[in-house]
Parts: sequence; structure tokens; C-alpha cells
Amino acid sequence: MATENENRWSWFCHETNISSEAGDDGAYMSECTVNFAAFLLHLLFVIIACLVLIWRRWCCVFRNVTTPYLIKWPGHNIRWVLSFILVVLAFASLGEGILTEMARKESSPQLQFYLPACLLLIATIISMLYYQLAENWKSPGLLWLLLAYWFFCIVINIMRITHLFQENMAGIDAAVLWITVLMLVLYILLLVLDVHLVALKFQIWRICGKQYDALCSESNNDDMWYTEYCVSFPYCITFWWMNWVLKLGFQRPLEIKDLGSLPKNHSAEHLYEIFKEEFQKELEYKTSISKSPSVWKVFLRVFKEEIFWAGIVRLIYDTMCLVGPLALNGVVAYAIAYGEEIETHYYITVTEFFSNGYILVGVMFLANILQYFSHQQNLYLSSVIGIHIRTSLQTMVYDKALRLSSYSISGGSMTLGQITNHMSTDAFNMFYFCQRIHYLWAVPFRLITITTLLYLQVDLATFVGLGTILIVVPILLLTARIQSKKQKHVMKNSDERLKQSNEMLLGIKLLKMYGWEEMFCKAIEAVRKLEMASIFSYNGYYSFNLLVVQFTPTLMNLAVFTSYPYITGKTLEPNTTFAALSLMNLLLEPMYFVPMVTSFLVNAFIGVRRFEAFFTAPETERSHEIQWTEYFSKDKKKPTDHQKTRQHYHANEKTPILHANGTDYESVLSQTDQEATRLTRGLKYTYALKIVNGDFTWGSDSSAPILKNINLEIPYGELTMVIGGVGSGKSSLLSAILGEMTTLKGSITFGTKKYETNSPSSTGVAYGAQKAWLMNATLRDNVLFGIPYNQGRYRKVIDACALEQDIDILPAGDMTEIGEKGINLSGGQKQRVSVARTMYSNKPIVLLDDPLSALDVNVGGYLFREGIMGRLRKANRTVVLVTHQLQYLQQAEKIIVMEEGQITFQGNFDDMARSDPELYQRWQQDVIAATDSELSDCLSGEESAADERALLRRRVTESLLKSQTEQSMNKSTLGVEESSKGKLIQTEELARGSVSTNTYWYYVRNMGMFWAISFIFAYMLMEAFNVARNFWLSDWAEAGLDQNRTVGDINQQYVSPYIGFASACLVVAMVMTTSLLFSTWNAAKDVYLRMLRNITKAPNRFFDTTPIGRILNRFSSDTQIIDTKLIITLGSLVYCIWNFVFILIVNSIITPIFIAEVIPIVGMNIVIAVYFIRSSRELQRLDSVTRSPVFAHFSETLGGLTTLRAYREQKRFFGTLLKRIDTNNTAFLYLQAAYGWLGLQMSICGGFIVLFVGLTTILQATTFGSLDSSSVGLALSYVLMVSNRLFNLVRFAADTEMQMNPVERVQYYAEVPTEHYGGKEPPSDWPSRGAIQIEHVSVRYDETLPPVLQDVTVSVQPGEKVGICGRTGSGKSSLTLSLLRIIETFKGKIIIDGENIALMPLTTLRQRLSIIPQDPILFTGTIRTNLDPIRSKSDQELWNALEIAQLKSIVSEFDLCLDTPVSEGGENFSVGQRQLFCLARAFLRNSRVLIMDEATASIDYSTEKLLQEVVASAFKGKTVLTIAHRVSTIRESDRIWVLSDGEIIECDSPENLLARETSEFYAMVQANK
Repeated sequence: MATENENRWSWFCHETNISSEAGDDGAYMSECTVNFAAFLLHLLFVIIACLVLIWRRWCCVFRNVTTPYLIKWPGHNIRWVLSFILVVLAFASLGEGILTEMARKESSPQLQFYLPACLLLIATIISMLYYQLAENWKSPGLLWLLLAYWFFCIVINIMRITHLFQENMAGIDAAVLWITVLMLVLYILLLVLDVHLVALKFQIWRICGKQYDALCSESNNDDMWYTEYCVSFPYCITFWWMNWVLKLGFQRPLEIKDLGSLPKNHSAEHLYEIFKEEFQKELEYKTSISKSPSVWKVFLRVFKEEIFWAGIVRLIYDTMCLVGPLALNGVVAYAIAYGEEIETHYYITVTEFFSNGYILVGVMFLANILQYFSHQQNLYLSSVIGIHIRTSLQTMVYDKALRLSSYSISGGSMTLGQITNHMSTDAFNMFYFCQRIHYLWAVPFRLITITTLLYLQVDLATFVGLGTILIVVPILLLTARIQSKKQKHVMKNSDERLKQSNEMLLGIKLLKMYGWEEMFCKAIEAVRKLEMASIFSYNGYYSFNLLVVQFTPTLMNLAVFTSYPYITGKTLEPNTTFAALSLMNLLLEPMYFVPMVTSFLVNAFIGVRRFEAFFTAPETERSHEIQWTEYFSKDKKKPTDHQKTRQHYHANEKTPILHANGTDYESVLSQTDQEATRLTRGLKYTYALKIVNGDFTWGSDSSAPILKNINLEIPYGELTMVIGGVGSGKSSLLSAILGEMTTLKGSITFGTKKYETNSPSSTGVAYGAQKAWLMNATLRDNVLFGIPYNQGRYRKVIDACALEQDIDILPAGDMTEIGEKGINLSGGQKQRVSVARTMYSNKPIVLLDDPLSALDVNVGGYLFREGIMGRLRKANRTVVLVTHQLQYLQQAEKIIVMEEGQITFQGNFDDMARSDPELYQRWQQDVIAATDSELSDCLSGEESAADERALLRRRVTESLLKSQTEQSMNKSTLGVEESSKGKLIQTEELARGSVSTNTYWYYVRNMGMFWAISFIFAYMLMEAFNVARNFWLSDWAEAGLDQNRTVGDINQQYVSPYIGFASACLVVAMVMTTSLLFSTWNAAKDVYLRMLRNITKAPNRFFDTTPIGRILNRFSSDTQIIDTKLIITLGSLVYCIWNFVFILIVNSIITPIFIAEVIPIVGMNIVIAVYFIRSSRELQRLDSVTRSPVFAHFSETLGGLTTLRAYREQKRFFGTLLKRIDTNNTAFLYLQAAYGWLGLQMSICGGFIVLFVGLTTILQATTFGSLDSSSVGLALSYVLMVSNRLFNLVRFAADTEMQMNPVERVQYYAEVPTEHYGGKEPPSDWPSRGAIQIEHVSVRYDETLPPVLQDVTVSVQPGEKVGICGRTGSGKSSLTLSLLRIIETFKGKIIIDGENIALMPLTTLRQRLSIIPQDPILFTGTIRTNLDPIRSKSDQELWNALEIAQLKSIVSEFDLCLDTPVSEGGENFSVGQRQLFCLARAFLRNSRVLIMDEATASIDYSTEKLLQEVVASAFKGKTVLTIAHRVSTIRESDRIWVLSDGEIIECDSPENLLARETSEFYAMVQANK
């Protein structure tokens, strides 16, 4: 009977084992029976599962609707983790079976030891596929097969454990026992999960009568393709869901629309809401204990869960890093002990299992894969945390900016550059810190664990090596403190540089007219020089840290290996040596990142302090959040509470960052909009707003009122005019009404609406600022301003604002994009668009701050009649108009006169005539002057508007032709995208394909060839010396196996040369870090200076077609990357290149067959790298391009805060920001996911290199005996680093190319065509007389455009006063601009005092002539520096100029007089005062030639009249060319030039021209009488 059993099982259990190993047949057959039962179970499951899947896929009549979003079942992720562990255990079981068979030394194979394990592995993989398909098909009914399989697996494993214990065939340390127990636990957990899932499905079906069908939360969003959270666990952790992006990016350049939208948890709105909620809690708590809120605590509370899971993954990574060195020790020991007799057991033990070299190679392979899987997940999760924090901060900064006190910006406590830095530099610094946040604990953790493991390897020598760490750490901490101080200096200088750059760009046209661009450029260069000194110092300490970190492992190796023989009395052995070497190599990564993380930490702490200061900055009062009274119908009960009919805002009533009840301004606005409903006409109130005993000031900490004792009532539905001299407080009064000023005492009360409307947007105030603010949008969008389009109403508004002819000129009509801040339009056109916005808005109260000053009398009169009196007054809207146009006073129901911040009169016109005869007389004079002005189209009305339209037509033609020209150029770099018909602003340049070699060469040239070659060569030498040192160490360790040599003999031979190699490494490392520092610093310095100097010399049309936000992005974000990021990336790239090259060299020397093994893997890596870089390059560029609109929108918003708050459009603009941030984040998150995808591909390739090298070296050392054990250890110690180096090599290569994109963008601006600044200097006293000769001059704005002046010949006598006029497109503005060479002549010449202006330096020309522009601009500094920036005038000369400009009395009242600070943009002075300062500049220059371009547009008539008298005397005997705004300005001119179609058709005195009835001048005057 026994023989029959033996024959029956002989194919599965070899018969020789029955008699030799088992005590009796029963025991042996029980083992064989259990193994066969397991084999049969797994085989049946594989067969049945395959049949079920085939039936379900091909034969089942039911079909489910497919969706790109996976419906995850409960326990999805846990189940996949358990399945992966089960696969690992299946491999372990297979290895254990093979080793057990080998230990028993059977004559033939026994299938029972490994066939069940093979079937187990297959069955586990099939079960994973089965579950995946069941989940995809939404078929929980298929789970019954899995339930049965898990149950029987549990039974089989219990049988095996029972058998092992009952028969005493295995000890407690048997590997098979531990594997079986672990499998049993896994099967139980899997069974519980699936039973729970089936029970849940059944319960839902029973209750709801339908199948559980919960979709992914994003499934309703059709364009949400970022499916990270809606794919299975394997797809998620391997980033397999990214394949479609990389495939598309490989086929063609990616576009932002290809990427779709983001899931909710990544959206800016969601992140803003959760961050805002936590910040509100922190703010309330800290306010209650009188402390400042902590942004750090808010971070931790909001993102603690994400940080925790990223930390868990990081822990797995650091733990897996330790497995490789420990396994290496075992592999080398296995190679040394190979061939020795070892006692074995019936079942091999755990110790025997993990002592086998082949098993250990498998462990190294598995640990390597898991190590880098977890590493990529940690990097990705940390990057997501960083982008979430960056987004939260950017949205909070924008939110705060919308409520920031105007004085906080204009008063100098906060500049636009600083606020922009909060959005860019500070927010990005927080992102960079979060990417490496877990290094804060991972470095100490790794240091402690490595020290412990080192102690087990090299005993007390560990503490000698640890001593080097104890020396290094204080040095790094000290340099971190110093870096913190240096970073503050860098940020301070960066803020100042950005502030000055922003000012220069905003006033670039004025600077060019004055010839000051080079001077301002040098001022920025001076700040940049200080910034570069700080950057050099900061990067110098980084380089020093890099030197310390690079040399620390070498120093630690030196300390440990040279002291080990003396401390222990033993020689170095290969297994101990290379295990210790690998452990110490693990210190290189954290130590390498210590300087970087220290830098990020310092920047983060500085940024957080800046955020905390910003978030608690003063805010505006609530008067911009007007809530109108709500009356629905006459039968409703009237409210008796006065608060329901009036909204009061009292002194010191500020808007907190969030309301106390936890809601923000958005919800308040929403509620307000809902409350705005139809009012009954029967309800009448006496005023629209009322100020009682109001004292107002700008600064919240100021007690001196700017407006004093303000008591006024603004009547409903009537026109109120506010008049007064320059600086009298007119604009401040409107600001106080809008809540922009601080109320010291008194109150402002708003009444309710007087007219019916169903529009929800009729709450709030329509406000037209004195300096018109426009969006970078279409003209129609600027007028609509968020209100639905009504064609009839819109057309009436356009007609009332005289915009029809202007719109006809634009290529797409009112759908034309008018550019950032309306730079395509003139000042008058911008103002009319601004007024049109107020008319279309249908707000009940309209505040207009001197809109007529930018318009000529005729257009201004039309706007007043048709717009203000027609559209606004007829609609019973309350209008408050600040104006200098006194001729309209009779139309006002109420007149308010301001003087020195007080109301000196208020009443109607008749009251004014009786109480103030002097004012009445001035009104009569102005009426007469206005009547005279309106007589001549050529002098004012039609002609002035026509000039604007002619200029607009030229800009349109120029922009479109330039776009067409650039689009027709077949280049790799596209300057513009194919423009739509109405797009005048050029699309940001977006280069396609790889960064050109020209850009790399450009950067290398700026580095300096010597320094560039030095640092590349030094990195190579560093690696070469390290390799030589390790080969010497290999020989040293191998010598330790020689029993015939003593410790002293070996040390004498090997220690000194080893020290020599280490010393050489130190010297080369010093050269390496020094050359890296100087090369990148030189490049950053020169690249920036080339861009800055070139931009300042760019023609004016460049700034007309390029948004300032785009240019500032080059000066901020791009410059920051070049300054501080490229030094890290370039150094890392060169290090990884040489390190990987020498890894290949070392392994090729040790095992030449490695070359054949590595070639296909390296080839595959190259393919992967190319595949990745092509997509990642485009993602990076999309990230860069989509970042610019975020900052452009932010800059645009800061420029129009008062207007936004008046209209209550904060919510809409905030929504725009959220969309733009989401667009930017979409590209950025895809980029981070692409990095994760790359890392996993590299880790798999690297893992196989580890596997191949491990197997090859063991075979050579054991089977073939051609390799010593030290070589095995050296090869494996290098190959363990290969996955990391492969990933870092490709990543840093991609990063370098991506960070060269800013270099490419900066280079683009450094090569923009410039004006011609060279020439021969004229005599020092030129111009001495002021004689001008224009000989056959033809002028055009661009080579592709037709001329605007054609063959003009005219002369001006010295001291002559000339008035210039003309009809539409006549070219008078072009003529004056050609005198300053703002527009270059292409034919003819202009001679001033005998000198051809085309032959002299451009700066000299512009500085020797004087111009008073229409748009007044002041710059940050003092009154002195604004008048005399080159400090060439005495105080007496400055005071004389101020006296002439009627400013002496104002300036003398300041404590600091001439040294009184001027805030950014001159916002602490009124527009009229700024205009007077520009007049003072011209007087101070004292040129023989003066050009006046509507120079008195922003001042009142009385001041203008006085100035005319002053100009007549101050410029007596000097040549004056005047483009008239008011006819009175040129009435006394000696001659008038009449231009038509670019030609001067008449040139004579006004009297002679009017005397000739055939003259064009006479005809135009008579036509308008």
C-alpha cells in the first residue's frame, strides 16, 4: 500500500524523501497532501476566475455605461496594499521552497516546494485583476468567487500550520512558518474586507432597491481629466493616469485647454475657503489675548492630514534606504563564505533564508523599487502641499489687498512691489519649503538610524565618524543664521528694485521725454548692485554649505576607516567596509539638502512674518459696502428702525479681514445684491448721503485731519458740483464718501434709492476716477463691467460719451482688447470709457472726479450735455461731479466749494452769485472762455478728439502689421500667437520645442568661459578622486582577508594614500564650489543688466503693446530663478552627470559584462527621458505663461482698488483671480505628476540594474570565482545609488531646461530692438536761441506703416510762441514727438540752432528740450528728487520754480519742505498738484525750447490764468510750442500751424489767418459759429 502511495505522489513529492526524511509515511504524506491541496486550490481559482471574466466580458448581455472615473469600493486602497504584500509573500514562498529543496540536496526536483508557490503568485495576480475588473464593471456579484477563494486559502494555511506543529517538522524560526502565518493574516483581512463590501452592497440594495452606484465626486465635471483620485490604487501610485498627457505632449506641443480643469480639492476657491476659515479662528483667538495671529499654526491645522501622510511615505522611503546597505553586507559575506559547509534544517530558518546572496539581491531589488516608489510619492505629496499653501496665500493676499487701506499703499508703508512680492516671491518660497518640509525630521532620523547601524558594523569607530557630524552640524546652523540675515537683505533690496522698476515702467513715456531713462536705469542698477552683493553673500554661504556637505561623507569615511583598525585591533573586511560605506553614502542626500532646506526654511520664516504683518495691515472703512434700504411694495409695513432706511458708518469703524460672524465680504456682497429690489416711487427722502461733523485723514495712525468740519447733504437725483483750487480737498471728499479715508469723528449716512430698478447690480456707487482706470479687456467689457449686455442701453451710453467714432477705428469695434490700463487709448478716450462705465452701471449714486479735465471743451461739453445731464440726470440718478469747468455751474442743483480741506460754501447757483461775487465773476469769465473755445474745432473740440482717433488709428495699424509681420516669420520662437481680430496687446512670447542652444550659449557667455569650464572640470575631478579613493578602499578591505598580514602592515600601506585621496577631494571641492558661485553670480548679474539696459532703451511702441505685468514678471519671478535657483540646479545636474558616468565606469571595470546589461537599460532611459522632457518642457512653459496673467490681474487690481470697491466688484475680480490661479495650478500640478511618473520609470530601470549587477557579481564571485568579494561590495555600493542618480539626472536635466526658459525670456527682452542713442554731442550751451528748422521731414511710427508726416517744411524763430492745431489725423502730435525723436524721421531733417537732432545723442536731445506732458507723474522719493533728480540745482532755484508753479505755499507747509517724501506714483498729492510739479520741472530745466501738451488740463481756470501770465514772463524770449486744450492757452500765440494729412497747410498769425476768408483756419472757425 505504501508503494502505491509513493508512486501516486512521486511526480509531486519525490519518492526518495519518503524513506530518508520522514519518520513515517503519514507525516510525509500530510506535508505533501497540504502542498497539493494548496496547488489544486490556486489552480482551480485561476481557471474559474478566467472563465468568469471571459463570460462577463464577452458573453454577458448586460452592459454598463463606461466612465473615465473609477467608482471605488469601500476599502479599495487597503485591499490593494494587502494584495501587493501577498505578491511579495508569494515570491518569498517560492524562494523558500527552492532553498529548502537545495538544502535537502535532492537528486531530482520536488515540485511540492515551489509549484504551489508559483500557482499562488499567479492566483494572487489574477485575483487583483479580477477585483479590478469587477470594480470597473460595477459588478459586486463577482466578489462571491473571491470570498470562497479567501475562505479556502485560510483553511489551507491553518492546515499547514497545524501540520508543522503537530509533526514537529519545523521550529519556531522556520521561514515557512512565518510566511504561512503572514499569509493567514492577509487572507483573513481580505475576507473581512470583501464580506463587509458585499454586506454593504446588499444592505443598500435592500433599502434603496438599486445597486450602490456612488460616482467619483468629480464625475459631473466633463473637462476634469486630472483623475488622480478617480483611478485605481495601482494607477494612482504609479502615475499611470498621466500617460495620456505625456503621449499627447510627445505628439504635439501641449496647450492649456488640453489639460482641462482641476478637482475640487485642488481648486483655489476650496483652498481659500478652508484657509480663510482657520485663519479667522486664529485671528479671533489671538485678538482676544492681544497677540498677533500665527500663520504657521493655520498651516498646520489646515494641511495636517496631507503633511501626515506625506510623512508616512517619507518614513517608508528612509526605512527602505537602510535595507540596501544591510543586504549588501549579507551579499558580500555570502561571497566570502561561499563553499563552506553549513548545517541545514529540514525547513530552512529565517536566518538561513536571509543569509542567501541570491535572496538578498532580490531583497535589494524589491527595497530599491519600494524605496523610490515611496520617494516619488513623498515628493509629489509634498509638492501638492506646497501648491496648496501657495494658492492659499495668494488668494488671501488678494483678498486682503481688496480691502487694504489706500493710505497703506500711497503713504509708503506698503509699496506695490512689496505686495507683489507677497504674491510671487514669498508665496513661492513657502512652496519650496513645503517640498522639503519632511527633511526637518528625516535628516535627524536618518542620522540616528545610520549611526546605530554603523555601530553594529564598525563598533566604536562609529563615534569617530560621528564626531565629524558634530563638527559639521554647528557650522551649518551658524551659516543658516547668517543666511537668514543675508536673505532679509536680499528681500529688502529686491522689494526696492521691484518698486523702482514698477515706477520706471509706469512712467517710461515721461522718462523718455525728459531723457531720464538712463538715470532711472542707473538708480535701479545701484539697487541691483546692493541686491547682487547680498545674493553673492547669500549664495556664498550656500556654496560653503555645499562644500561642507560634499566633503562630509569623505571626511566621515576617512575618520571611520582609518580609526577602525586602531580602535578594534581588526583589519577592514569587505562586508563590513562596504556596508559601512553604503551607510555613510546615505548621509550624502540629507546632508546635500541641508543647505537647501536651511535656505528654504529661512525664506519661509521671513515670508511668514511678512504675511502676518500684511494680513494685519489697516483696512478701509465700511463705507464701500453700502447696503441699500429694502422696500418691496406699498402694502409692506414700513420699517421704523432708522438703520433700515439709512446706513451709518461712524468714526474708527474698520473692516476686519473677515467679519466677526465668520462670513467674508463675498457673502455680504451677495446678500446686498439680493436685497436690491424695486422701490416704490412714493417714498421720498431729502438726501442721498449725509456727512455730519466729519473729520477725515489718510493714515489710520494720524490724528491731523485732511478734511475738517465737513457737514453736507447730497440731494437725491440731482447734480452736485464740487469745485475748488488745486489741493483744496475735492478728490479727498469723494474718497471720504467711498470710505477710503479714516474717519476721525462724525459720520456718513447713506439713504435709499429714489427710483425703481430690478437690477441686482444697482447697489453701490458708480465712480469715475480722476485718473481713469481700465482693465486689460475689450472696450465693451470695460463699459459693461460685469453687467449683462443690453444693446439699446449700451448704444445710448456710447453715443452720450462720444465713443462711436473711436470704436469704428478699432479693428473689432468695441470687442477690441484695449490693453493694460488702456494703453492703446489716449487720456481723453480712457476718461470717456470710464464715464461710460458709470452711466451703464445704473448705480443710484455716481461720483465723477474731474472727468472733463482730460477732454477738450467741445467733447467735454457734449459729454456733459448728453451724458451727465442727459443719461444720468434724466434717470434721476444722484451725481457728484468734481470739476474745474466753472461754465457748467449753472446746471447744478447744488454747488460745494472746497478750500484747504474745508467746505467754504454750499448752495445753489443763485446762492453763490449772492454770497460770493468773486466766484460768480470767475464763472462769467470761464463761460466766455469756453464759448470762445467752442468756436474753433481746430483749436479744441473736434480737432482734439480727432487727434486722439488719429493716434488710435496709427496704434491699431502698427500693432496689427507688427503681429502679421512676426507671424509670417518662420522661426522656432514665436513672438506672438495668431491674433484674433480685436487683439492689440501681443500674446506673451511662447517658444516651442527645446530651449535653443543659443540660449545656453548666451548664459554660458554671461557666466564667463573660465568659470564655466572650471566648475564643470572640477566636478569631474571630484568624482574621479572619489572613485580612486573607493578602489583603494576596495584593495584595503581585500587585504584584510589575508591572514598572513598584520594590522600594522596593512595600515602602513593603505592609510596614507587614502588620506591623500581625501585631501585631493577637499581641494577639488573648494575649486568646484568657488567656480560654481562665481559663474552663476556673473551670469545672474550680466543677464539682468543686459535686459534692464535694453528695456529702458526700447521704443515707446514696445510698452504700448506689452503689458507691464508681463515685463515685471521678467524682473521678479524670472530674475529670482536666475539669481538663486540656477546655482542649485546647474550644480546638481553636473554632479549627477559625472556621478552616473563614473558609476557606469566603475561597474564596467569590475564586471565587463555589465556593459552588455546596461546598454539596453540606458537606451530605455534615454527614450523615457526624451518622452518625458518633451511634455514636461511644455508643461513648464505653460506654467510660466499662465503665471503672468495672475500677476497682471493682481497688478491691475491694485491700480483700481478704489474703483472696484466703489462698484462692489470685488467678488467678480476675486473670481477672475481664482480662475487664473486654477489655470496656472493645472499646468503646475500636471508637471509635478509628470515628475512622479518619471521617477517611477527611473526606479524600475534602476532596480533592474541592481538586480542584474547583483546576480552577475555573485555568479562571478561564487560559481566562476573570477571576482573577489571586495569588488562585489564596491560594485553593489555604487549600483545602489543608480536609481537615485538616474532620476535626479533626468529631473535636473529637465529642471535645467525649464529654468533656462526664464533665461530665454530674459534674453528675448535683452534683444528687443532699441532706439538709437548714439551721436555727436552738440555744444554745451545748445540750444542757445531756440530756432527750429524742419526741412522736408517725413515721419512714421514703424517701417511697416505709412507716414504720418509727409515732406513737412517749416521754421520757428527764436523766442516765437506757436500754437499747433489740425483736423483728424493731421499729425500735430506726431510733429511734436518727432522733435524729441520719440518717433524717428525716415526722410528729411530737423535742425535746432544749427544742429541736426538726428546726429546727436538721444539723451542729450531730450534733456536739452523741455516738455510739460498731459499725464502728470511723480516718482517715489522726495520733492527735491522729483524736481531735480540729478541734484544740479540749488535750493533757491527749486523754491523759485515752485513759486512759479504756484506750489511754494503748499510745500513750505510741510515739515521737511523740499525733502518731503513723495509716495509711489505721487499718490499723496492731487492730480492737479502733480501737474503743477511737472510745470515746475520744465521751469527748472530752463530750456530755450518748451513743448506744452495740454499742460493745464488738470488745474482750475483761475490757476491756469495765473500760470499763463507766469509762463509769458518766465518763458519770455524762449520758443514755446503748444498743443492747445483750451483756446485761451494759445490765444496769444505768435503763429498758428494748421496741419492736414501730415502736412502744414497754413502757417501764420491768428489775426492774419482769420482775416483771410479763404484760409482753412477761417473756414473751420466759421463752420462752427
